[in-house]
Amino acid sequence: MTQPSPPAALPANDLDAAMNAGTDMSRLQDASLLRALTWWRGLPCESLAAGVMLPDRSRIDPVAIPDLLPHLVLWEVLHQTDGSLRYRCRLAGTAMVEIHGYEFTGLTMEEFHGAENARIQPEYDFVARYGRPHYVERSLFWMNRDYRRYRRLLLPFGDVSAMRDGVAKILNVAHFLTE
Repeated sequence: MTQPSPPAALPANDLDAAMNAGTDMSRLQDASLLRALTWWRGLPCESLAAGVMLPDRSRIDPVAIPDLLPHLVLWEVLHQTDGSLRYRCRLAGTAMVEIHGYEFTGLTMEEFHGAENARIQPEYDFVARYGRPHYVERSLFWMNRDYRRYRRLLLPFGDVSAMRDGVAKILNVAHFLTE
C-alpha cells in the first residue's frame, strides 16, 4: 500500500513550537490513537491535497474501525474564497456526544467551541494547509466533568472527486482521561 507522501519542508515562520511538536508522532503512546494512526497510514493514498498524497475520504470505512467509532469526530473542511478555512461537523461519535453533553453534528467549529475556537482552530488549519497529522495532549477547558485531560489526533483526508486541491475532511480521534 502507498504510504502518505512526506510533505515538503514547512517554513519556520509558519509554525510555532506547538505545531511542530504536534507532528512528532513518536510522542504518541495512547493505544487507541496509535491504532487510528496505523489504520490511516495503511490506507491507499490516491488524493492530492495540500501537495501531499493522502487517503481519500471515501476510504473511511466504519467496518474497519468499529472500536474507534465512538471516539471520532469527522470535520468537513470549508475552503473560503478569501483563503480562510472553516469547519463543519459531519459526524460525532457517541462517546464524543456524551462527553460534550449534546449532539453537535451539523454545527460549525465556531458554534461548537465558542470563545475557545481561537485557541483550537489553528491546529485544524495546520492539518488542512499542510496535510499532516497532528497530535496534542492537554488539559480541558471545562471543569464540570470527571476527566481533566485529553489526547487528540487529527488525520487529514483528501477528496478525489473535489474540484480543487485541498484537505477535504479531518478525522478527530480523541481519548479523554480521568487520572
